[in-house]
Amino acid sequence: MIKVIVDEPDRISKWAEPQIEGGVILRGTQAFGYELDGELVGAVIFQDYSEHDMHVSVVSTKSIWWQRRYIRAMYQYVFDQCKCLRLSAMANETNTKSNKLLKALGFKEEGRLRQFYKDSDAIIYGQLRSECKWIRK
Repeated sequence: MIKVIVDEPDRISKWAEPQIEGGVILRGTQAFGYELDGELVGAVIFQDYSEHDMHVSVVSTKSIWWQRRYIRAMYQYVFDQCKCLRLSAMANETNTKSNKLLKALGFKEEGRLRQFYKDSDAIIYGQLRSECKWIRK
């Protein structure tokens, strides 16, 4: 059974950092962790919060935790609790799985950061609250 952890953001961020491309430092952020048999298998990291926007990073070693209720919880946190108007994400152009996931969730491509990953670009994605199919309007 999946256990959701919301009160250990430093532990979750420390676990997720080495798995995110680009040498991102995640400390001091909000994070949801997902444990299976006492082992972290997934994380949703929220950072760069402003009045209207927040950036999200997702790390997963096993897809079993990636369920609709946890996807809804991510969106409810951003749009209902934090009252953001939009959610931002970024993926390496060569990371087919991440790009496919972001598009399936409803994110739209908004731009690129050229050579962000040295030899490849970062694709910038955004999703407006009004576009989100995961929460009630």
